[in-house]
Amino acid sequence: MKLLGLRLCEHDSNISYFDGCSLHYYKSERKYQIKHHAIHDLIKWRDEIKNLWGVDYKEIDEIGIIIDPWRHNLPTDNENFFPVIEGYKHLPSNCKVYRIDHHYAHALSCWPMEEKKSNIQVVIDGFGDENIAWTVFKNDKILKQGFLKENGSLGVAMCKFGEELGIKFSHDLDIAGKLMGLQSYGNIDLDFKKKIVDKYTLYDVSKFFHSADDWVKHLNDDLLLKLKPLDWIRTVHEATSEILLKFFEDISNKNYNEYISYSGGVALNVIWNTALKSKFKNLVIPPHCNDEGLSLGAVEYLRIKNKLKPFNIEHFPFCQLDEKPRDSISDNTLKEVANLLAKGNIVASYQGNGEIGPRALGNRSILMNPTIPNAKEKINLIKKRENYRPFGCSILKEHALDYFDVEFENNHMLYIGKVKDPNLKSITHIDGTCRFQTVDNNNRYFYNLINEFFKLSKCPILLNTSFNINGKPIVASIKDAVNFYNESKIDYLVVGDKIYKK
Repeated sequence: MKLLGLRLCEHDSNISYFDGCSLHYYKSERKYQIKHHAIHDLIKWRDEIKNLWGVDYKEIDEIGIIIDPWRHNLPTDNENFFPVIEGYKHLPSNCKVYRIDHHYAHALSCWPMEEKKSNIQVVIDGFGDENIAWTVFKNDKILKQGFLKENGSLGVAMCKFGEELGIKFSHDLDIAGKLMGLQSYGNIDLDFKKKIVDKYTLYDVSKFFHSADDWVKHLNDDLLLKLKPLDWIRTVHEATSEILLKFFEDISNKNYNEYISYSGGVALNVIWNTALKSKFKNLVIPPHCNDEGLSLGAVEYLRIKNKLKPFNIEHFPFCQLDEKPRDSISDNTLKEVANLLAKGNIVASYQGNGEIGPRALGNRSILMNPTIPNAKEKINLIKKRENYRPFGCSILKEHALDYFDVEFENNHMLYIGKVKDPNLKSITHIDGTCRFQTVDNNNRYFYNLINEFFKLSKCPILLNTSFNINGKPIVASIKDAVNFYNESKIDYLVVGDKIYKK
């Protein structure tokens, strides 16, 4: 049976294809090198699957689709549905089409991460279908929901306030991530934070996050208001961590061992994630928690409906359908790269297939020795990023507790930890934290590289940032990688087993 999951919306189009044996994943922004790329019509997906997998659309047995109808000038009078619209007639196809609830697809997309199905699924983003800002599912039924117009949206609020602060962006979807870094430069007003936490819940986002009315009353001075917008966002951002924690406690009846999956674009907020994970040890957040995971949820719905065996998605999370080097890196080349890094060089790495999700996990990374004092400044010149934004790092799993205060695994860079070593200034944010990745033998190439670097430098950590420039997607072809390298101040590029030297 051949199944297709389609995300054809305003941004981040992606396709998942089950060929009867294995599942394949494709995000269009990597191919077209346009960040948040969207497939703009309802026919082009036919050409995409033909070019990608050599499959004719007439061969597909069923399609699951997540779609923003307003983007395609389709009727919007039937947006309040769950879980699917069966026989969706607006997608030209030769098989039955199921339009799947946006948030339900998010919840279902967590399957590659779940050893057992989560009892509760939480989805929080800007908004899903029409007016829905967040949804909680239990036993595949809607338990609770919040609405954009009535309750406000964390995703929309972060975007709106970041824009008001003057954050520069090529796409408004990038504002929230930038604001997450910027807000750390403010100071927390503990009295005001307590007022927010005591007074509001997730149903009140429009009151405590969209509006600064309470802040105006709290300061009661026009000049202070003009001087302290960063303090406001830092305080509200910190308060939101506690509001989210209370929300998760409520839906789980304070069962901290509950199996909960959490997805949606807001689940990329590593600060809020860390507060939740510190309490809920069985919390699962997939690296594709934003909309690029929706097609995985769509095809999972079809799998369950047809009572098929669980999917096999090879090499997850390194499962992007992009160009793969012909050769794997050899031990000798790996040792040479580690030596180059130990000597202070900047090395771009292009190995295997690209990572799913927006975070670089070693296969499409720019790497540097994190103990070099001006490493951040050097990488910023290459990436053309704002100086207020922090860089993440990758660390050998067995050394994580020596350098960070977080006790749980962080394989996909979805959490932060307090940095214990003062020599790691290049990866330490102004709040003393770092978004880090724990690397073990399951990520064999990257583990061996860091381990060889460790032998030479006595440091089991590499500064790790995505192989792209600000506002562009991660590179997805060897040609793009080489062009980027040639036009940048990166010292070396390693593609498979080949090292490029200037």
